[in-house]
Amino acid sequence: MSLSGIACPKCGTNNPATARYCSLCGNILAPVSPGQTVAPSPVPSVPVTPALSAYYGYVASYYETARATAIDRTKTGLLLLVIGFVISWIPIVGAVGVIFELVGAILLILGCHTFGPDHARNVLLSIIIFVIATAVVVVAAIFAVISQLLFFPPGGNLAPPSFLGGFFVGLLVGIAIFGIAEVLFTYALQAGSGRILLWCGYASTIATSSIAFFVLNDVPNVNVISIIPALFYAYAYYLARERIVHGEIPTPSLAPPQVQLPH
Repeated sequence: MSLSGIACPKCGTNNPATARYCSLCGNILAPVSPGQTVAPSPVPSVPVTPALSAYYGYVASYYETARATAIDRTKTGLLLLVIGFVISWIPIVGAVGVIFELVGAILLILGCHTFGPDHARNVLLSIIIFVIATAVVVVAAIFAVISQLLFFPPGGNLAPPSFLGGFFVGLLVGIAIFGIAEVLFTYALQAGSGRILLWCGYASTIATSSIAFFVLNDVPNVNVISIIPALFYAYAYYLARERIVHGEIPTPSLAPPQVQLPH
C-alpha cells in the first residue's frame, strides 16, 4: 500500500485508499473474505421535481390539445365542403359555395397529419394535382383567346364549332385532372361506401361536362347538370365526417405516446 492510496498488484496503478477496484485495469484491490459479496455502487436516480413533472404534463397536454384541434378543424372543413358542394351548382349562390369549399379545404389541410401518413400524403398529392389542373385550364383559355384574336379578329367571322371543340377538350382535360384531386382529398378518410361515392362523383363529373360541352355546346349548362356529381361528393364527404364524429378515425394508435416519468 502506498502512502497516498492502494497500488494495484496487477498493473501498479495508484488508487484511492477507499477503492475496491483498480481504476485502470479493474483488478480487485482488496481481497474479499469467503461468503462476502461486493455490492455494486448504487445508480443515482433522477429526482422527479415538481417542475419536471409539470413539464412532462405540459408536453402531453400540448399534443392532446393539438390533436383535438386538428380533429375539430377537419370536421368543420368537411362540413363546409358538404355545404359548398350542395349549393355550388346554383347560379349566383354557387359563388358562396366556392368560398365554403375553399375554406373547408384549408381546414382539412391544416388538420391532415392527425389522420395518419396516408391521408397527409393524399392531401399533398391533391394540392399538386389541383395546381396542374388549374394550369391546364388556364393554358387552354389563353390558347383559345389568342387563337380567336389571330384567326378570327373582332368584326370578322365567328370561330367555328370545331375551334370551340378544341377549347372544350382542353377544359375537359383540366376538369378530369381536378376530379382526381377531389377524390384523393378525403380518400384515406373514407370507408368502402364513401370511396365508391367519390369515384361515382368523378365519373359523373366527366359525363356531365362532356354532355354540356359537346352536346349542349354551352359552358353555363355545366352549373345546372353538375348537381349530380355535387351530390355524390357531398354525401361522400358527409360520410367521412360521420366517421370522425363517431370516433372511427383517427385511430387511437395515432395519438402521441405517453411520456414516462423517471422513477
